[in-house]
Amino acid sequence: MSAGVSLFRRGADDGDLDLHLAQDDLELRAAWDAARAGDPGPARELMATTRADPDRRARYVWVFGESTTATPWAATPSDPERFAGPVDTTAAWTDRWEQAEPENPDAVLVRARSLIMRAWEVRGSGWARYVGANAAEEFQRLLLMALPLTDRAATLAPDDPTPWAQRLLLATALGAHREAFERTWAEVVARNPAHREAHNFKLMYLCRKWHGSHEEMFAFARQAADAAPDGSPLLVLPVQARAEWAMSECSNNTTLRNIMAVNEVWRNDPGLRAELDRAVNRWFAAPARKHAMWYHDLNYLAYGLVKANRYAEAKPVFTAIGPYMEEIPWGWIGVNDRKEFLNARRKAMRR
Repeated sequence: MSAGVSLFRRGADDGDLDLHLAQDDLELRAAWDAARAGDPGPARELMATTRADPDRRARYVWVFGESTTATPWAATPSDPERFAGPVDTTAAWTDRWEQAEPENPDAVLVRARSLIMRAWEVRGSGWARYVGANAAEEFQRLLLMALPLTDRAATLAPDDPTPWAQRLLLATALGAHREAFERTWAEVVARNPAHREAHNFKLMYLCRKWHGSHEEMFAFARQAADAAPDGSPLLVLPVQARAEWAMSECSNNTTLRNIMAVNEVWRNDPGLRAELDRAVNRWFAAPARKHAMWYHDLNYLAYGLVKANRYAEAKPVFTAIGPYMEEIPWGWIGVNDRKEFLNARRKAMRR
């Protein structure tokens, strides 16, 4: 068994879950496992096939970038005592590939993303106030190393929206001003107006945890969904925004009264009800295609339906998810993601 596969052994209580980041993409899974085991050849070949498919390219860049972290399937907590010193930025397979092929846009882009993901592993997934000074300094160092690589990838492949989408993530993490962020956003949408991952990154930038507010986040998500055609995954964006809102509200106020108030919104807010209806009827019931972030969006939709106590409608969504649970949003607010998902699925499948 390769090093990659061994990382994803299921626990005794995980049911049938398959937590490999490649999910049901068998080519990506094989290339990921080979790269983790020391052979980057399949990843190199696979990345070359994505140059005309921005949706799949964005996902592959993320998955290969995550392969260089120690625990690529899990968001690490922010813990000031966990920092173990500077990260080696020369030894990972992505580092060696880019050093060998500095004019290959695939190699440059994947290495940039791997630096970002290694930075995030150092930082942890919590709020900034819980990140230790040493971890914050290393986080910034790795992100700043990724910036010129992303610029070079954009120069090498000027029609590719992926480097610009990646710059959105860097802009969020580095605290770029709104004007600079919007200029980068304009570069993405000029190349691919419906870029799914870029919409994720803009939602992140605009959320209250980072550089915006609930109001800005919801306005963006709803505007994108309003403009989206039937079958577009952007129809799920308001449901994702609602999950982000609930996480933020409950993280900042963990009293039972507040959690009950958030749950009341999930179950009875008419606007949320309409957003769930739209996501179910205009996206899930008639997807244009099984896009690269398919399971990401299915998990958010199932989560929203469960929180809204709409288990019967969640049942076919869980069926579509199969074993491919994603940690977020099930693991937000300090709960066990696997237990939360499996409990919700059991309730839905009884309907």
